[in-house]
Amino acid sequence: MAKFKLAFGLHNHQPVGNFEAVFEDAHHKAYLPFLNLMADYPNIHFSLHQSGILWRWQERAHANYFQLVGKMVDSGQVELMTGGFYEPILTAIPERDAVGQIRGLTQYLNDHFEVTPAGLWLTERIWEPHLPKLLAEASVSYLPIDDTHFLYAGLEPNQLTGPFVTENEGHLVTLLPIQKRLRYLIPFGTVEEVIAELKLQAERNSSGLAVYADDGEKFGAWPKTYQHCYEKEWLRRLFDAFEKNSDWLEVISLGEAARSKPVGRVYLPSASYAEMLQWALPPTAFIEYERFEEWLENKGQLERYGRFVRGGHWRGFLTKYEESNLMHKKMLSVSQKLAEFEREHPNRIEQADAARDRLWAGQCNCPYWHGVFGGLYLPHIRQAVYECLIEADTRLDKLLGRTALRCSVYDYDADGADEVVLSSDLFSAVFNPRCGGTLLDLALNKHHFCVTDTLTRRREGYHFKLDQAVTGAETEGTASIHDQVRAKEEGLKDHLMEDWYLKRCFIDHMLTEDVDFEKFSSNRYGEEGDFIMEPYTCEIDQSGACVTMTRHGHLWRPLMVVPVKIVKRFKFSEDSEQIEIRYELSTKALEPVEVAFAVENNFSFQAGHAEDRIILIDNRQHINSYLDSEGQYEGRQTWAMIDEYRSLAVAMNSDLPCELWHLPIFTVSLSEGGFEKVYQGTTLMNIYRLQLTPQPITINLTLFAGDLKRYQESAQAFLAVSPS
Repeated sequence: MAKFKLAFGLHNHQPVGNFEAVFEDAHHKAYLPFLNLMADYPNIHFSLHQSGILWRWQERAHANYFQLVGKMVDSGQVELMTGGFYEPILTAIPERDAVGQIRGLTQYLNDHFEVTPAGLWLTERIWEPHLPKLLAEASVSYLPIDDTHFLYAGLEPNQLTGPFVTENEGHLVTLLPIQKRLRYLIPFGTVEEVIAELKLQAERNSSGLAVYADDGEKFGAWPKTYQHCYEKEWLRRLFDAFEKNSDWLEVISLGEAARSKPVGRVYLPSASYAEMLQWALPPTAFIEYERFEEWLENKGQLERYGRFVRGGHWRGFLTKYEESNLMHKKMLSVSQKLAEFEREHPNRIEQADAARDRLWAGQCNCPYWHGVFGGLYLPHIRQAVYECLIEADTRLDKLLGRTALRCSVYDYDADGADEVVLSSDLFSAVFNPRCGGTLLDLALNKHHFCVTDTLTRRREGYHFKLDQAVTGAETEGTASIHDQVRAKEEGLKDHLMEDWYLKRCFIDHMLTEDVDFEKFSSNRYGEEGDFIMEPYTCEIDQSGACVTMTRHGHLWRPLMVVPVKIVKRFKFSEDSEQIEIRYELSTKALEPVEVAFAVENNFSFQAGHAEDRIILIDNRQHINSYLDSEGQYEGRQTWAMIDEYRSLAVAMNSDLPCELWHLPIFTVSLSEGGFEKVYQGTTLMNIYRLQLTPQPITINLTLFAGDLKRYQESAQAFLAVSPS
């Protein structure tokens, strides 16, 4: 007699750059206890996917885990699945890299477990219709994907009783519809509710199939789930219930399910799981989406019409967050450089293996988006990806013999306008003439570090829930992280701010006369110039070492409009970690014009409140010296951000004394642990109170970015130490 089947799959992953303690915690609370428990139930088969990042870590740190997996694979209880080695969004990276990453993980599993996986875990289940051809090239025959995708295509829930096939250009792949209801019931419902749901489906179709596949971290690593799943034995009771009902229920691997007869052919739209599509929406649309779903639910119509409620598209994150887009375009640039090397040197491809591995690591999906998961708001995850991309870039430049300073002009960030890109073996820099002539990106190539990796403060759709949040200690029970409203600390609402421009470097302010430190730090200040978001013309000298930005702008004052010209010139050197910046300000006004001109820079060394990361003013450490501190100083000429942990420094000196302000950039974001405040960088302001005339006023700045030892050795000569 045919049995109803539950296909069970597990996906484990940790991002590139995550803390060792997080790996260990997830391993001991989720990955290992789940397999240990499963070993007691040999008749329950399941599929296991782990990213190559996690496999390599466990190979190094927990060889016994490999032995346990190998034993379960040999017995037939566990089926291993492939995927992109570094867990990339397959549709967000070049196809050559996507195929290479899949083949890389497949080969790794073959080398270590002597299996050739046929199934693939699709990162964040982000599907686009062209994928079957790519997957076929990588020898993938099936994958689990959310039932949401099928419902968006117009199928009815009662039709999702087995596998479907789809194709692109005749390349077939089998799709297994993951049931959202089971994702929420396991492990957050009761065991009785899970069995009742499966029994109901079996009564409708005794030989049918239900598919469950989800993150392994929910079985122990998510808040309170270790106690729920293991100490209170929820999982053991579930597996006991599976065995108790084995007369009509069989738990199988995803691969076994994929080999059963297809229900039919289907063509799915571009989609991901429903939560991801909502997260990709802009804030207003995010809130409207949520309210519409609530309205449908209150009317009792959500189950009937919910499939017609769709969010955005994963690629929308590249519009929603310019920082994500800049990281993504850096990745594409490095990938194109690798492809260029392989075309020009087909007999030297193996020499690029190290660069290729770092590029692929830099394609790890986590910092490219943000939701309850997604690490765009986590500085250490962003930094790790940048580190990988910068290392790959510098390796490829050496292979291509490109160590001299060079300059190119092209549409780097895909916004329809050209950027200026300079690179050498010391620096990589990207300027945006169209938007304020700002410095978008500054990478220290020797150190594989991006000092401009900050995050702009934005209004997020979930911020309206902050009033409802309670501290973690006050919550009870175990719920899905999608349903939780927690706060990690009190007073987070005080840190909600929204910036109207990208927090990067050499942002030119013309502040109103009444602006002081308090008004600027609270984002309640006035701007009377039109320089921050407006275009500058750009000239590059023949050597490519000097970039000059010019804007004929205005001061918009109540009784008059004052024309003001700003020229800023950046001069790079091939053998120095210093960048010379020269500002010239002038006006055509007949009478002298009083202005408060400020140059804003935003840099990050990640840890805002660490003893080994400090701010120096005129080469002195003051009381407020942490990177997340606030400070204001009169008549000063230099500031420096020091990172003793990495032996790095960023410093600026000015030939004119000025006011110096420094203040932290804090964001308030939602993570699996609840609302949290995160340090995203430090804003440093040079404020000049000047009297403009037709004769240009010159301000000379020097930016030092690089080796801390060199900075310390040359500090007295490099910095104009204030006499105060």
